[in-house]
Amino acid sequence: MLLSPGVTFTSLREHKIRNFRHASGNGFPERSMPRCCLDVSLKAEGSMAGIKEMFGRKINLSVSAYDTAWVAMVPSRDTTNVPCFPECLDWIMENQHQDGSWGLLPGHPLLVKDKLSCTIACVIALRKWRVGKQSVQRGLNFIGSHGWAATDTDQLCPIGFGILFPAMIKEATELGLDVPLDPVLVDRMTVNQTSVLESFIGKEAILASVAEGVGESCFWEAVKNQKRSNGSLVNSPSTTAAALLYHHDKQSCEYLCLVLKEYSSGVPVAHPTELYARLCMVDALQRLGVQRYFRHEMESVLKDADRHWQLKSEEIFLDITCCALGFRLLRTHGYEVSSDELARLVDQHKFSEASGMQFMSLVSILELHKASCLMMHESEVALEQIHTLTTSYLTQQLSNEGILDETLSKEVEYALKNENGTLDRIQSRQSIHLYREDKFDILKTSYRYPNLYSKDLLTFSLYDFNYCQAHHKAELRQLERWYKGNRLDQLKDTRQVLHTAYFLITADVFNPELTEARAAYAENIILGTIVDDLFDNFAPREELLNIIDLVKKWDEPAAGDYYSNRVEIFYSALYKTLNEIGAKVVMQQGRCIKNHLVSTWLKMLEGMMSELDWWEDGVTPTIDEYLAAACETINARVCILPTIFLLGIKLPDDIIDGKEYSSLLQHVSIVARLLNDLQTYKKELIESKPNCIQQLLLKDNGVISEEEALTKTKEMIETSRRKLLQMVLQTKGSSIPRVCKDVFWTTSKIAHFLYSFRDEFSSPKEMINHINQVIYEPLILPQNMG
Repeated sequence: MLLSPGVTFTSLREHKIRNFRHASGNGFPERSMPRCCLDVSLKAEGSMAGIKEMFGRKINLSVSAYDTAWVAMVPSRDTTNVPCFPECLDWIMENQHQDGSWGLLPGHPLLVKDKLSCTIACVIALRKWRVGKQSVQRGLNFIGSHGWAATDTDQLCPIGFGILFPAMIKEATELGLDVPLDPVLVDRMTVNQTSVLESFIGKEAILASVAEGVGESCFWEAVKNQKRSNGSLVNSPSTTAAALLYHHDKQSCEYLCLVLKEYSSGVPVAHPTELYARLCMVDALQRLGVQRYFRHEMESVLKDADRHWQLKSEEIFLDITCCALGFRLLRTHGYEVSSDELARLVDQHKFSEASGMQFMSLVSILELHKASCLMMHESEVALEQIHTLTTSYLTQQLSNEGILDETLSKEVEYALKNENGTLDRIQSRQSIHLYREDKFDILKTSYRYPNLYSKDLLTFSLYDFNYCQAHHKAELRQLERWYKGNRLDQLKDTRQVLHTAYFLITADVFNPELTEARAAYAENIILGTIVDDLFDNFAPREELLNIIDLVKKWDEPAAGDYYSNRVEIFYSALYKTLNEIGAKVVMQQGRCIKNHLVSTWLKMLEGMMSELDWWEDGVTPTIDEYLAAACETINARVCILPTIFLLGIKLPDDIIDGKEYSSLLQHVSIVARLLNDLQTYKKELIESKPNCIQQLLLKDNGVISEEEALTKTKEMIETSRRKLLQMVLQTKGSSIPRVCKDVFWTTSKIAHFLYSFRDEFSSPKEMINHINQVIYEPLILPQNMG
């Protein structure tokens, strides 16, 4: 954590100044503290306090004009010619917009269709009770001048609009109102409404979500099966109110009274949503990269969510979006949650059918997709089905440009591209960039959480990102000095990967306190890449054997022990670096692991020599022999081992000798190696070098095609990725701390990120852009929020 146990939030400024000066004392040039770091101290503390206060406040939705109008229509049980909830009529009268409409404020150009729905509902409510004649006319005028939006596919469409809007037009007409819309348009919408409703027979969960659009002909007895223990129908004030128009129910009436007590004179689009809102807060803190400051508050929310999960609470198990988000957050934080309930809920909503998809928000579908990416067990067939369906649907929406909200479109694109794990700093920068204080979502009508997406959260996240970035730039300068000091820049026949190596680990392990862990990981990437190039680019065999012999002896050799200047530069750098890392581990752990470091390197070098011998001698290894050697040579092991000992926590003496550590290494090595093989197999097939695809083709004597071999390799990657994820997230029976296991998962994410490029270390334009954004380019707070 950035804040050490003895650091209070009130001493954040002093802690960060000390932290930065500590870095300068480690060889960084002395200079004044950057302005962004001072700004973190002076401005971010107030923002942090505001964020912490959010966890203690009630989080309410914005009032929905649409739902408030339906509640206003409910007559008193005792006297049917007066409203049961007159305060809702008052709200409607007081909240008409200047243009005659009702709807969300502040509005949005893509919400005109939503405004039509809200406005006609409010007009009907006023007309029913013979009040607000002038307001009714202004509302009708708005509908007449904006009727074009009813069929405009470039407008955001509220869920069920095609059913609800024609039904309300009919209701308005029956009340004697002249709705100024083209009769042809109305007829067309009515025909479409009838067709959709016919498809709902036997699908009560879908029907219940839009029951107010069906009126007296609704299958109310069937829909009543969707009644919640709080008296509502699907937690919807509008649907519950519509039911009360035709069938009085004391509990449903009490539900609406309870909602109005909390919201005064209006109602939201859904209630309750407290748990979902708090899960959204946790998710936002994680995506923005500031969760380390709020671990206590986040854990409190997750414990409450787990309690709801174990009790099979309606608030989580009957809300598909809340269930998907809760499942994802609880599983990633180590809680044992089964995907069975999520699968049941998806089945209940007929998600696999077109009608089911049509009546789910895009946010819900995106949440389901993210949840499905956490498949860990072979038995989670339902998650696989959800993943297939959501991937297909979201991909189609992107390709058809069907996601009108630009921010949501970018979120969907990012989620699809990074479903195997995202590097945290890349996600944080994008999340900060896309963050909107006026963020809204849409169900049957648009809504927002007025006190959830705040200026405090954006300000704090931005300044923290810039503070970390300033620290990382200083670290990178130190790594550059290490690189040149060891003369590695003189090895011209090897790839220059210094900046890429540092970026890869820093993009996911970014806490400023973990300087030594990042350095160890990056240095081993660099040294591993150099020696890999020596083997791949046909360095003289004598040089390679010389390196292996030197590592076996592990002494500080005399000049005459080196076969070449290249060997001297590489081995001297390796010898000095591993010894320095070993000394740092002694300082943190109180014991020496240098022999383990050297042994891991030796195994990698000997594995590389075995692969070279196979190629030179024309030997074809079995697939098992190939994978055994390949998992040693991929470089993951030499990076992970020193890193986990430099995370600032004391580790058991036998941690690296146990089965759990060995299995974690095995799975992450297979993932990394086979991802590499997918990238390089065509080149290696031509050169007859060992590669998984080649070994699979040879194993079956040409029985399987190249495409089938590629599919088999991808399946092997996915199997190991899931097993790795399962081991990382499981808590029971695990002897390795989660923070250490996260390094294995980080390595898997790095591999997926790295091999998404054509040549992993050639620094294509996109890679350079990521490096600049994470390490060099600070974020700028919008002028109106400074």
